[in-house]
Amino acid sequence: MGPPLPAELLKPPFTPQAAGRIAFFFGPLAGALVSAISLRRMRHPDKARKVTTLALLAAALLAFALFFIPEGLSRIVGLAAEAAFYVAFQKIQESEFAAWQLANASMQPSSGWKATGWGLIGLILFLLIFMAIVFGLSMLGIEPR
Repeated sequence: MGPPLPAELLKPPFTPQAAGRIAFFFGPLAGALVSAISLRRMRHPDKARKVTTLALLAAALLAFALFFIPEGLSRIVGLAAEAAFYVAFQKIQESEFAAWQLANASMQPSSGWKATGWGLIGLILFLLIFMAIVFGLSMLGIEPR
């Protein structure tokens, strides 16, 4: 990802709460996409890149964990992970969003409903990562529990 595009700078960012909700309902990559978009709109492209990279790593680790955990326990682990993503993606952009609000008091942040499309894209990406990990492990002869 490069610097913010001029079209991105004209749009206000999503609230940290919107990123947290999207992460809770659609997964870590969805929350990362919404957070990265917001951070880029607030002119923090380096932090947006770090958030995306860490979310990819978190998604892969969650997929590995869900593969090896028994089915009954995987629901609890999945719900706990979603709750952790809810909190994490709110905290990630809180300070930048507060600074943006002070500098742009007359602007309203983007609606969280507009982030739903990015949430769906993030969910699809997470499912692709999960399927790739399951396929790769099954090719190695490792079976889920």
